[in-house]
Amino acid sequence: MGLRGQRAVTISNGHAVRFLVTSIGGSSVALPAHWVRGIVTPASAGPDGLVAWAGMQYERTDLAARLKIISGGLSHDTRLILYGNEEKARSFAVDKVLGLLDVERALICPLPPQFRGQERERLLGFFVDPSFVALIANPFWALELPLRPQALEIFAIRSSERSPSEAESIHLPAVAMDEALSMSTGPVS
Repeated sequence: MGLRGQRAVTISNGHAVRFLVTSIGGSSVALPAHWVRGIVTPASAGPDGLVAWAGMQYERTDLAARLKIISGGLSHDTRLILYGNEEKARSFAVDKVLGLLDVERALICPLPPQFRGQERERLLGFFVDPSFVALIANPFWALELPLRPQALEIFAIRSSERSPSEAESIHLPAVAMDEALSMSTGPVS
């Protein structure tokens, strides 16, 4: 699964949510893709952690620490996700971008009842893919916006009756992706 060749899932009821699936410290974390503004390398951030891109400033937020996940650290696969809406914008470091995935709304599971604390604010649920289980980060919590009930419904997309090959593709601006492919595979100091 990659950004240039997203996978489509069969949608029976016409409602799906498109996610950008990332890896942070061995956990798969999905963000509703509607608010993804770009994907850049860590070198794009200034010394103050701000990323200036396409006329906007993206303040750096440590999403891994906020989710209480230990990140794998800086590597050649590390990317900054530029995320935001009309009200707020942030950048998040992820260990790796796995790609875009459309998930049928019915396949998105709520958190089990044993999760009763603040994780209910941080996570909207999860979904299972053949190669991973992705936790869905609450985009309102991630951007430090007022939380909303039924947050995933805001990001639901309708699928047409077209085949997956005819489906419209989301075009995420990716800065320096070609340069990233030519980077060495060793850890970055």
